[in-house]
Amino acid sequence: MKKLAFILFLLFSTGYIYAYDIVPKLSVGLPGTFRSDYEVEVGANVGAEGKFYLSNYFAISIGFDFLIDRKINIGKKAKKEDFGKNQHYDKCSFNFLPVYVGIICFPLGFFEDYTPYIRLDGGYNVLFSVSNGANSKPGYYFAGGIGLELLERYIFELYAARYEADDNNNDITYKNLLFKFGYRFEI
Repeated sequence: MKKLAFILFLLFSTGYIYAYDIVPKLSVGLPGTFRSDYEVEVGANVGAEGKFYLSNYFAISIGFDFLIDRKINIGKKAKKEDFGKNQHYDKCSFNFLPVYVGIICFPLGFFEDYTPYIRLDGGYNVLFSVSNGANSKPGYYFAGGIGLELLERYIFELYAARYEADDNNNDITYKNLLFKFGYRFEI
């Protein structure tokens, strides 16, 4: 948690030196997979990021995206194959808190009404918790997607993300497709 507080401090304190944008975001996550044999229900994320514009075609972002508790159920494939008599994560819930750095590319430049872009993010999950978990450790975070900025304020993104962690010496991966909505504030 100290790492997150330090990163947020840096994010907001650099506003006095450089001009950047703050973008709070709300996301809706479609059903995903947890360890490829468990299914995850629809969920929500909240987060924010700071954008530093390098040119009319590139920007760097620093942010976080907290996954609000997601419910896990045993998957259809695992039930059919009678996989894992020990269904340890069935009916559990989990959450992640990744902190990331991203590269945003505006291939067509900026327009007043709309600005399309693509982005790649990479970072680390500073928090991972799962009910029935033992010796849980967070891991890496990777994501990418396409976005559209409307009227220089409203942000809409289609985003694919992969979260990694370790629980009880088991590798945990959670893959998800997200729709993100945000509003850009200029500082």
